[in-house]
Amino acid sequence: MSTVSDEKVRLSHDLSEGEKVAIGLRKAKVMKCLESLGMHCDQDNIPNITLLASGGALRAMVSLQGTLVEMKQQGLLDAILYLYGVSGSTWCMSYLYKDREWTEHLQDLEKKLCQTLVESSWDKNKAISTVVEASKEEHYSLTDFWVSFMIYKILHKFDESGLSEQKTSLESGKNPYPIYAAADNKRLNKGHESLPGLWGSALGNIKEIKKLLQESLTEFFKGSGEKEKDHVSPNPESPNVHFTAVEEKERSAISLFFAPVLDAHRVTTKTAACLLSWTWGTTSNFLYKCPNIKSTDMVKDKVTSFIDAGLAINSAYPLALRPERKVKLILSFDFSSGDPFETIKKTVKYCQANKIPFPKVDEEKLKDTDNPSDCYIFTGVNVPTVMHFPLFNNINCSGKIADYRKKYSTFTSSYPKEDIQELLKVAKMNVTNNAQKILEEIKQLVASSTNP
Repeated sequence: MSTVSDEKVRLSHDLSEGEKVAIGLRKAKVMKCLESLGMHCDQDNIPNITLLASGGALRAMVSLQGTLVEMKQQGLLDAILYLYGVSGSTWCMSYLYKDREWTEHLQDLEKKLCQTLVESSWDKNKAISTVVEASKEEHYSLTDFWVSFMIYKILHKFDESGLSEQKTSLESGKNPYPIYAAADNKRLNKGHESLPGLWGSALGNIKEIKKLLQESLTEFFKGSGEKEKDHVSPNPESPNVHFTAVEEKERSAISLFFAPVLDAHRVTTKTAACLLSWTWGTTSNFLYKCPNIKSTDMVKDKVTSFIDAGLAINSAYPLALRPERKVKLILSFDFSSGDPFETIKKTVKYCQANKIPFPKVDEEKLKDTDNPSDCYIFTGVNVPTVMHFPLFNNINCSGKIADYRKKYSTFTSSYPKEDIQELLKVAKMNVTNNAQKILEEIKQLVASSTNP
């Protein structure tokens, strides 16, 4: 244990006490679920069944919602101990975990999500005002700009909740333990976790991201020019105007005119600089120069910078495979674009490099990237079993995989209602069509845990 000022910092490979307590509560729920499925084991032998949801922007958000709804419908959701998200999947998770009993309200939450995505809209002026305020902060980064001009545009609302606000959703054990993945920008292949916020999630193609940022910066500049005209004659009823009559007189016409110009210049300059240095998610490193920490990587940088984990491995395998979590079965729902096996291939390399147990993967089975099946099972001795489910496959959209990929591309910022309903249906089919396979793997797992 080391100290930073008057605070204590826990240095351990072990799980935090908060996670242990929450998992203990969740195991009671998992045990009841297994009993309802005809399986019996004591709480000490409850297996860690984990659900991994990959990134994929809005496509991933909607697909995870559909996946969880159908997992509940099939009686399998309450067997899940951990829920991991990356990028767009975390948008769905952040939405769900605001409800402390979301696993019991999934149908209603799905309807509300669809309604928000279809009927709401983003307010460009609000986005401009938000990014202008953020640009005044010392640790402004691309994340601040991305949240206002991409995430807000897609989701039609700002998520200003913090991790601590999700704590109540873990106190009863009714929900899986959530882990949100991010990556250290300096050491991109090392995953970092958020135990139960929403990192300002980016999309997994750097070239496309840079193009989007440049386009959005142009949009900001044009929009701020339009706001400048309105700023000369401010509306006294506006929540952003807090001047008294006297203060308004004291404010010179010149400063009133140049304020938005200076704001636009500051945002543009800072964002361009962050774009050139590829600076995301910057915050003060509370471990900076902390004594008694052997890892120099953790203490040498005054600030840390976190980026979307989708730019590393677009699924949170490194976090799920921590030996302390003792994962036995991984349900990998892959909502990625392009190669539906990329997360598996990258994980294999990651595990080999870090000597982490992982089942052997037959590369021959992963060659048909344009026409994947709906379920792949990888097993081995003393390794977790992995069930991998590509979103678009030759079962739920036979002969139309390319069409679906194009229709639901990563860089599509909105879907009409009928497309959202169709995507939910496709995601649910992956669970429906493989529910029996999942159940069989769980039964084998429980049997081996009770009869080692």
